[in-house]
Amino acid sequence: MIRRSFYKNRKQLSFKVLFVILSIYLLGLDCMSLGDSYRPIPGLLYNSVSFDGDFNPQNSVRPLRFGKGCVHHIFRIYSWGDAAAGSIAWRELITKISYIDHSVTDFFIFYGRYCTYVYGE
Repeated sequence: MIRRSFYKNRKQLSFKVLFVILSIYLLGLDCMSLGDSYRPIPGLLYNSVSFDGDFNPQNSVRPLRFGKGCVHHIFRIYSWGDAAAGSIAWRELITKISYIDHSVTDFFIFYGRYCTYVYGE
């Protein structure tokens, strides 16, 4: 009788520990980008934000060409894509960059997209 209650309590304890660890993991994944100083603070369940990036302070470059690159992620575990401004400019034959914009779209931790838009000559 003592053994049964011991194993029953041990099983309940292991489920509680698993639940706590999983909860901390999921909250941690969603809050990882809260400290990111380069982009706006994301929403908890859904986020769709566009924001300014870098620009040419002399404003001598005209935005005649446009390039876009995105990075996607699933569950914030696996990500793919290229959102580097330099590689976008090189791919679109932009030799002088006028300005750069960004956008972020997130659906909780399930899917997310970070895009960089490059304008220039």
